Amino acid sequence: MLGQAPDSLAITTRELAARLRFFSSDLFEGRYPGTRGEALTTGYLVSELQSFGLRPGAASTANGTAGWLQPVQLLVQRPDSGSPVEARLTGRISGQLAPGKEVTFANTGRSPNVSTAGELVFVGYGIDAPMYRWNDFAGINLRGKIAIMIFGEPTVEGDTLRFNGVRASRFSWLTDKVAEMDRRGAVGVLLIRPDGSFQSPFRVSRYLASDVRDDGIRFFGGLTDSALARLLPPKSGSLEKLLKAADRPGFRSLPLGVNLAVRFRTEPTLVTSHNVIGTVPGTDSSLASQHVVLSAHWDAYGIGKPVKGDSIYNGALDDGSGVTAMLALARVFAAHPQRRSLTFLFTTAEEWGLLGAHAFVCAGPVPMERVAANLNLDDGLELLGPKRDAAPLGVELSTLGQTIQQVAVKSGLRVSPDPYPAEGYFLRADNYPFARAGVPALYMALGTDAVGSSRQYVDAKVKEYLERDYHQPSDEYETVALNLEGSRQYAEFVRGVTTTVANEERAPSWLPGGEFERPRKQVATTRCAR
Repeated sequence: MLGQAPDSLAITTRELAARLRFFSSDLFEGRYPGTRGEALTTGYLVSELQSFGLRPGAASTANGTAGWLQPVQLLVQRPDSGSPVEARLTGRISGQLAPGKEVTFANTGRSPNVSTAGELVFVGYGIDAPMYRWNDFAGINLRGKIAIMIFGEPTVEGDTLRFNGVRASRFSWLTDKVAEMDRRGAVGVLLIRPDGSFQSPFRVSRYLASDVRDDGIRFFGGLTDSALARLLPPKSGSLEKLLKAADRPGFRSLPLGVNLAVRFRTEPTLVTSHNVIGTVPGTDSSLASQHVVLSAHWDAYGIGKPVKGDSIYNGALDDGSGVTAMLALARVFAAHPQRRSLTFLFTTAEEWGLLGAHAFVCAGPVPMERVAANLNLDDGLELLGPKRDAAPLGVELSTLGQTIQQVAVKSGLRVSPDPYPAEGYFLRADNYPFARAGVPALYMALGTDAVGSSRQYVDAKVKEYLERDYHQPSDEYETVALNLEGSRQYAEFVRGVTTTVANEERAPSWLPGGEFERPRKQVATTRCAR
């Protein structure tokens, strides 16, 4: 299928184009976890890694041989449409919240039956961040309560340091905020949403099966702003006033004096999916036990609702582009091993909440104290053509930033800051579970200073993709693969960073005072994705 250049270690646009066109074709049926599309996808990835000469990187199978696949057990809770939903108010206000109109629920437990109650408490953004001297929970006991929170994090006017200014901090990540409230004993969490946001009383929820229990938070959901406004105590003022107060230091959580009793039922399904893992052993006996993990997610959205007659959600940019770059890198490094071992991790269920990456971090074949760094390939801007700059996310957090600067100079590139800081892409990709566990990590990306065009062109194309193609059937090779010279440049840049990290005497480390600074041995081993 692939025509190689005379230099077998060269990465060519021809190679990248052939693989991306094939991997994002309808043959793979949208690469949905737990389906025939997954079997086709993982089979293809394994066959490629075998042909390159990598070693299987997953744990040993039952017969004692090393495997390519790490099983990932997923729990999916879907609505039981025949079951009634109860959202009953008592206390200072009595009555019902209208399911599907004012409130919606998702089951966060293992049991299909959810029945719980507690006082409603407005907790602002639901953040406890000592490094920023911010605690929305000061003076409040959440045990047995239902927390109501705002999405994201505070915007403190004129403050460019607290919560990173315009760049989203780790404290804005919804999963971690829910985990914080779970640790504090809450039985439910409701996110404030605009009127008209809900399509149904229920939401489908997906988790790592090993993560789920029934003695913590029992539901997550949404509450409309108008419903919250009518539940506020008279002396608290307007909802607008309360939301503004939550943006200021010193905010204190507000008990509403209203209890909410919630009862509904879901239909649980267990799905077995797989990460694909291959390894190139290191050549230096003193460093080979350490791994540099390169990651990209193979999953997309499968076969779904037809759009303009097309029902296959191919995921060419997201993340076929990262997978095909990583396959090229696996081929190159299999023929040219480095001092540290290189692990190529193709994750499942990224689109379900980074669950495959969480499974690798928490129960994978390589303990996190032996992972020197993670480089995640899930950007896609490279498909728009070559750039004059590189813009990996997370460079300000660890010594990997210095490595990026060195490699960029050698590659003739400038290093630019995150071009879309408010989007929080660092928190929304598979590098985040590694960073959360204490491993220095980067979201690898080129910048937006395009050769032969302009930043405005790139920004317009990004906007077009997000509005038209993102998680849609139109995310296809013919739509998004505009100039694969950028993909070649991207792969070579990642190659340079990987080579440097894999051969330096000292492993990367977090910078003092950063958001993710922690001892490497403090890796979560329970409820890992929450």
